[in-house]
Amino acid sequence: DIRGNLETLGQRVSNAETKIGRLGGRMDDHEARLVKVEDELAHQTRYAGELWDRVQDLENCSRRNNIRVIGIPEGVEGSGLSGPTLLLSVLRECLPLGETESIEVERVHCTLGPRPPPDQRPRPIIARLLRFQDRERTLRLAREAGELYWWGGKIMIFPDMSRELAAQRKLFTPAQRRCMELGICYALQYPAMLRVTVNGRQLKFEDPEEAIREYIAAVLDWTSSGNTYTY
Repeated sequence: DIRGNLETLGQRVSNAETKIGRLGGRMDDHEARLVKVEDELAHQTRYAGELWDRVQDLENCSRRNNIRVIGIPEGVEGSGLSGPTLLLSVLRECLPLGETESIEVERVHCTLGPRPPPDQRPRPIIARLLRFQDRERTLRLAREAGELYWWGGKIMIFPDMSRELAAQRKLFTPAQRRCMELGICYALQYPAMLRVTVNGRQLKFEDPEEAIREYIAAVLDWTSSGNTYTY
């Protein structure tokens, strides 16, 4: 009886080993397939990231001649001015444009959305200029002029860009403020890169935290010690 039971138990162990071997083979196959899926997912993620960067670049390139004007009251078109004529009137009254300088506007429209109540801020106006040079000159004159007013209200002129790029550039605001406090020459280059020029040296930062932590903070320590920089 014991010998018979041992033979039966041995057979059962042999069957179990066979099944375990099959399961091990399946596990190896599943692991190989899982590794392949992970590699494919990583490839697709990189490819999707590249496509997203291209889409962002295309969108912002399509806006490279645009300006965003904030503060023009709603309903001023009823005064006989509309579209490009209205924008040119605003620009000539707010900016020191020469009489011979001509700016051609292709089209003007408000941003999409319902018309706000009279007690709220008017919708921004997007204007597409014919030439990129006109857009750059308009933005430069707006920066140099400081505060702009039209019809008793404050007017602000900004470059037009995608929401994602605007959020990315906004991250550099603390670094730009620190540069202004220290009197450091800086520029925020396209798409989102801070260029700092101190003592004849030029450094570029794509990470806003790195710009403050590794360079601008060091400049602060240097100037606090009584040292000066030349520009």
